[in-house]
Amino acid sequence: MKKILLIAGTRPNFIKLAPLYHRIRTDAPDINAFICHTGQHFDFNMSDIFWQNLELPSPDFQLNIKGIGVVDTIGKTLLGINEIICQNKFDLVVVFGDVNATVAGAIAGAQSRIPVMHVEAGLRSYDRDMPEEINRVITDHISDFLMISEPSGIKNLKKEGFPDSKVFMVGNIMIECLLRTKKYWDTIELSKELRFFIDSNPVVATFHRPENVDNPKTLQRMVDILLNFAADHLVVFPIHPRTKSALEKSHLLVRLQENAKILLTEPLSYFVFLKLVSHAALVITDSGGVQEETSFLNIPCVTFRRNTERPVTVELGTNLMMDINDQNFRSDITRHENDLKKRKRMSIPLWDEQVSHRIVLQIKKILSIS
Repeated sequence: MKKILLIAGTRPNFIKLAPLYHRIRTDAPDINAFICHTGQHFDFNMSDIFWQNLELPSPDFQLNIKGIGVVDTIGKTLLGINEIICQNKFDLVVVFGDVNATVAGAIAGAQSRIPVMHVEAGLRSYDRDMPEEINRVITDHISDFLMISEPSGIKNLKKEGFPDSKVFMVGNIMIECLLRTKKYWDTIELSKELRFFIDSNPVVATFHRPENVDNPKTLQRMVDILLNFAADHLVVFPIHPRTKSALEKSHLLVRLQENAKILLTEPLSYFVFLKLVSHAALVITDSGGVQEETSFLNIPCVTFRRNTERPVTVELGTNLMMDINDQNFRSDITRHENDLKKRKRMSIPLWDEQVSHRIVLQIKKILSIS
């Protein structure tokens, strides 16, 4: 039996890991896949409930990392993963996305001379103020096999001098997870309050990026935008722990709590969030994955960030990039929504249910499994 280590630290990691884990179980009986959960998201709705939704077993390795800042988190995670690797003989390490667990897992694997595969490689925002961008670049440059989710990944890696032999266009595994679980999230029961908001096709908001929530001015601006939409829409705002803390410290949370047209919730489970987004009139966000989910579901999305590492969501999807300080944001968003209504829906190549199949074929070649 060949042994591979799948490393996950946050909600997006779990969503990408699940289809690959299940595909290995069904299509590659000669491979034993072990799951390492670094614990970067320790809030129940941000981690454990996702594992239940995605029918994943308990992790083989649970690190429960709680670092103070990016460097501390990466350091502690690296030490934890290194200990696991030293005690087990793995033939391949697989990391996902761009979080701290990703770069820590890649470094641990590379320094132990174990081949490393990066799923969702090649994405670039070219903004080094984003910790995720630094994680992406480091991970790609020390990985042996790069699985690409969208065409920009190929272009970026060619520009950086990567040989074609390391780069494989496989598609977006997050979309495979969305498709494979649709029968569950489409029919999930909701609370009475959330059902009322969903029936009204609300504006859905998610914000957690430091550039928006760690800066008092942009945090105030975010609140003003939500209140502006609440003047003529119902708004659902699942609050990330980081964002909630910032709002409480700045005494802005009460302004949102006092508005009856804004529903504030804890972080939602994967299934509930997908159902919510699928019924939204509009999604406003600073997330990476939400740009992809809305594009696939054909829901108008506005991303309040300076840049995106997922340009296909703008080129072929439903995403509009916007500066959070744009004074004409409502008219610009209305124009975006009208343009989408006139446009024929565009399909994004390889965003389907066969992404994990394409990855497993590469894993079998790497491990010399017929």
